[in-house]
Amino acid sequence: MAARMAARMGYNNIRVYHAGAPAWVKAGYPLITTYDFVSKRMGYLVIIDTRGPEAAKKGHIQGAVAIARDQVIKEKHQFPVDKKAYIVLYGQKTELDQLAPIAKEIIGWGFSRVFILEGGYEKWVKNNGPIQSGLVRTKIFYLPRPHPGEITGDEFVNIVRHRPSDKLILDVRTQAEASTGMIKGAINIPVDELSSRLNELPRDKEIITHCRTGLRAEMAYNILRNAGFRARFLNDKVDIIQGKMYCCYK
Repeated sequence: MAARMAARMGYNNIRVYHAGAPAWVKAGYPLITTYDFVSKRMGYLVIIDTRGPEAAKKGHIQGAVAIARDQVIKEKHQFPVDKKAYIVLYGQKTELDQLAPIAKEIIGWGFSRVFILEGGYEKWVKNNGPIQSGLVRTKIFYLPRPHPGEITGDEFVNIVRHRPSDKLILDVRTQAEASTGMIKGAINIPVDELSSRLNELPRDKEIITHCRTGLRAEMAYNILRNAGFRARFLNDKVDIIQGKMYCCYK
């Protein structure tokens, strides 16, 4: 879908990375995130100001912890036990060449959601994002809690078991993944096809999205919410092996 959109815009040298974001992260590469994503999830993220405490005293993203770029890896013991915690790194600007090696190291510790903030602090200020100055935190404090739109594992399992008439489970894995087994009653629309297939979904039901790890499920949730659907997503692992579902084993 993205390739077709790019072609319609006039681009002619287009390549498609079929494995998608999960495989990209699994290979150890970070994702770029945006002001919009971070600003809507403040309080749910670990935001690290890699400019260090002195720069952060003059102004930093609200709630960020200041750890200088050359010290982040040394502070491994500070990072959350929950490997599904969202980690956002930022510098003065995007600084991808300097932050990507740090993000790759953090991914190597087992974290699956490691991001670099596009535009860094400068773009955050330009977008009038909330900032603080003066007192700076230098220790990570993380309290796990559901993100906006996230469904608990227990509720998801209950929906799978009882299949209430007002809910629909949407499997957003690839067709190849879904061919190995699906949850009974679910429908499969790969996340990269979802925007063009919204007319296949009911408007009178709450749609619960899932994938294999939760990453694509959240992407699908955002697409659905932006299109006016009632939706939530499962931020956890799901496997269907020999017709049996194995769910929620972070």
